[in-house]
Amino acid sequence: MFDWIGSLRIRERSHVRVVLSLSRTTQLAGLLLLAAGALVATRAWPVSVWLAFLPALVAIFGAVLVTLRRELTIDREAGVLRVDQSAFGMANRQVVPLFHLRAVVIVARRRADGMRGLPATGRYVAYLDRRVGDAIYLDEARRCAALLRMAEAIADVAELRLEYEAAPEMASEEKLD
Repeated sequence: MFDWIGSLRIRERSHVRVVLSLSRTTQLAGLLLLAAGALVATRAWPVSVWLAFLPALVAIFGAVLVTLRRELTIDREAGVLRVDQSAFGMANRQVVPLFHLRAVVIVARRRADGMRGLPATGRYVAYLDRRVGDAIYLDEARRCAALLRMAEAIADVAELRLEYEAAPEMASEEKLD
């Protein structure tokens, strides 16, 4: 339902460079939550501090979404992947040489909802598999079409192998149920 919050989109694509960044709807959703939470919290504050607590948490979550930035740049000419992430002005930057990357992977994962009577849900997860170190998480979604376009763009520019392991894992897990 909320797949569009925090999702990466292809912002720029050429034959030597791909830039992925968070969609604008993430900041818009954060701004809406910040405004609504702050308005309700300020109106509830005179009545009770405890009554204003939950709307204040919603406003804080909205502030996190408004300030959230994530950008991945795959540059074949420079031979690097740049990962820039920040929230509340605190930045985390990584530069990974492209030869450290092994493949772009899309995997299907089944997740139980934890409630009786509801079926397990499937999610597709896209990540960059590294030769050394942990994988670099890209995105996840209920449908893999957007993830596949993003993974194909990365694989094309970075000259990486594309591993699509979505269908076999889903089928094998369904047999176990």
